[in-house]
Amino acid sequence: MRIMLDTNILISALAFKGRVYRVIDDLQKNSKHDILVSAYVENEFKKKISVKWADRAEEIFKDYESLRLIRCKSTDQILGKVRDEKDIPVLSDAIFHEVDILLTGDKDFLESEIENPLIMSPITLFEYLNKNSWHA
Repeated sequence: MRIMLDTNILISALAFKGRVYRVIDDLQKNSKHDILVSAYVENEFKKKISVKWADRAEEIFKDYESLRLIRCKSTDQILGKVRDEKDIPVLSDAIFHEVDILLTGDKDFLESEIENPLIMSPITLFEYLNKNSWHA
């Protein structure tokens, strides 16, 4: 399964090391899953960490680099629409790279009616994978 991470998932996982981190850690340990991060998301992540957690940025970036992720280019194409225009590049990258799931905590995505890719929160993904016997 191909799963793309949104910026808020990376921030939540790496700045707080809670439940979201455990979900990502479980995903990366399972060879059935490819975890993708687009250049757009990576740049946004690095900017936000540098501003909000400047005192911990080096440690957070080191943890980020240690994750088993597929870093992929971003597309210039607009391949989908979502309520918040600044999320369009994230959705377009997910569609461009043909991911199965976009993992996010963003309310605009979670409340959208997008069907491809599936839009899921970490909890929903965990339940989905366990329900379908594709254990995270």
